[in-house]
Amino acid sequence: MATDIHQIARELAMSEEQVAREALRALVRAKIHAYDAERRARCAKFGVASLQEMDALIRVGAIAEDEILDDFQNVDYLTTRVARLQQLLPQLGQMK
Repeated sequence: MATDIHQIARELAMSEEQVAREALRALVRAKIHAYDAERRARCAKFGVASLQEMDALIRVGAIAEDEILDDFQNVDYLTTRVARLQQLLPQLGQMK
């Protein structure tokens, strides 16, 4: 049996708008956390903490580009996703 936002809002003594806003903020925060955890894990495989440090490993020849490329591209993607979602959080606090 599905529970709708109206029931949840009534149970929590909140407006439906407040419930929706808090749910969206929680979802975005959870995604940020998940993406950042994956990004950190991929960086840790190479003993670095950022995309820039991964790039430095390639530039100095400490690791071959083909050995790091998949992780490098993933870290780039995850870094971008985290940054974009972090930009959305303040907007979610201002929803009307």
